[in-house]
Amino acid sequence: MPIRYPSRPGPSARAESTGTSGDGLGEWWAAIAVLAFATLAIVSLSGSAGSERPKAPPDRTPEILASLTPAEHSLAAIESAFESLCHEPVLLALELVPDCETGVITLPDELFSGPGSARLGPVAQQDVGAAVTTYLARLRKLPAIWESLDGIEIRGHTDPRALRKPYSTNMVGSQQRALGVYLFLIGPSGLREKDRDDLERLAIVSGAAFSRPPASCPEESRECYDEWRRVEIRPVLSESLRRGDWSRTLQDVRVAAGRTKAQPSDETTQR
Repeated sequence: MPIRYPSRPGPSARAESTGTSGDGLGEWWAAIAVLAFATLAIVSLSGSAGSERPKAPPDRTPEILASLTPAEHSLAAIESAFESLCHEPVLLALELVPDCETGVITLPDELFSGPGSARLGPVAQQDVGAAVTTYLARLRKLPAIWESLDGIEIRGHTDPRALRKPYSTNMVGSQQRALGVYLFLIGPSGLREKDRDDLERLAIVSGAAFSRPPASCPEESRECYDEWRRVEIRPVLSESLRRGDWSRTLQDVRVAAGRTKAQPSDETTQR
């Protein structure tokens, strides 16, 4: 019998075709399910990650402030030592009192033989010798200073007057004055042997010409020039304990630590 619909598949063919179509649809749905589960997993992970707020860094302020304690104690000890040094009776009697904050002894112009002289007068030699002897003895009894001492600077100063090349001329003059005081102190009429040995080990001899006028009379005037001409005996502390530097450093760290403590943490800000 001739086939009327040659293009239509027979029953067996339809069954085969149906079975094949069903298998393809199952694989497609399986792929969709996998993608759906993957998407849900990603969303879930993203949500959980977003819900975790970053932890605020630990507060290091107490640790920073605690680390300043040794420096503060050293600074306080140095201030106390300088304060006691400026009340030394012998230095008061000789009218060569150290500055209560820096420990600097100033030898005024009147102690020298003349305005341009580098030589101490006879009476001044006795006074300066006694003052430096007392000064060194007191420094040895002040460990806050003595153990931190890098040097003892003898620094000369002049006024700006000179006929030619004022700065160069006065630089030489200021150095000569400082050197004159130093050579006297380590000479036969100066200090005793122990003091001389310490001064030779610690001494720094320098000149500043007229570049550093005294704070008490900084004007360029005849009234001030007598104070400009002077020699200073200056204790030089180690770099880590210089009073002014430590004061500024400690204050800066305190301010920075206070600002850090005052800033709200990330968690507080996000809330």
